[in-house]
Amino acid sequence: MAGQDETMARWTVSRRRLMRFLGAAALAWGPIGATTGAQPAPSRRIRWAAGWLLWRDYKGLTFTLAAALQDLRQAGADGIEFTPRPGELEAAGLTMDAVRAMLRDAGLAVSAHYFSGPFHDPAKRADIMAQAREKIESLRAFGAVNMVIGPPAPPAGLSRSDAIARIAPVLDDVGRLARASGIAIGIHPHLNTVIETPEETDAILERCDPSLVGLALDTGHVHLAGGDVVAVLKKHGKRLNYLHFKDAVRPFARPDFFPNLRDLGKGEVDFPAVMRTLNDLKYTGWINVEQDFTSTSPGTSCRVSMAYVRDVLRPIYS
Repeated sequence: MAGQDETMARWTVSRRRLMRFLGAAALAWGPIGATTGAQPAPSRRIRWAAGWLLWRDYKGLTFTLAAALQDLRQAGADGIEFTPRPGELEAAGLTMDAVRAMLRDAGLAVSAHYFSGPFHDPAKRADIMAQAREKIESLRAFGAVNMVIGPPAPPAGLSRSDAIARIAPVLDDVGRLARASGIAIGIHPHLNTVIETPEETDAILERCDPSLVGLALDTGHVHLAGGDVVAVLKKHGKRLNYLHFKDAVRPFARPDFFPNLRDLGKGEVDFPAVMRTLNDLKYTGWINVEQDFTSTSPGTSCRVSMAYVRDVLRPIYS
């Protein structure tokens, strides 16, 4: 018994020393899995991206995808809306594996692909479904789940309402195909297309199956089309599965809307009210800062908009 008592005494002392050591280590190292001097990132309901088109389509200079990812990482973004055009990766000397590695190294994700086509044209239906399959496979390869559907331009010889009636069943088919692979599609009302006004947004959503086709709303396009962004969100909040944040000033003179665009917080869209509405809706998912044009540079524009997100929008709802 004496030997057992002595062993227990040594174990008690050793255990106390171990606990003191672990306590000191915890203070020095922080939580397990955290890097020195950093706390674990809080889980957020909103993830923020910016569109690759800001860099890709910039006039006067050519920017690489690597440069865009660096700008996004430095600006505090979570991802990039990236839709490789046919032959784009090959022309840049890139492969899908290389792009995935670049994204991983930058700590960024692909938020969505954009898909547009002549959805109103029965003769193009097979081509559209084939292209949809390619987009779905690409999204799966990137680990993304959102497909933004861009409407076609108003077709000659067909009324807007008739075009919408033709588009709806095709979108249902695309949505059904996408849903089978875990992808959500959202119609994206857009200036200079057959679906741009709130009334046309109502019409296409009424004709499409809610379980197959959601809404990928763009604040700038709604505003320049004469709509009330908050009202549209409140009306169709249950269909919302993706967002483009774009700031703009009226009036819009067709067809060029680039002169109307502004960095976030520099135009007329009431983004704080939009964020409060998203809070009410309990929206979770991606918001893509979709800056089609900038008078500065892509990196500067990205930093300005993401600073507005950080300082003004995230405190309202994140």
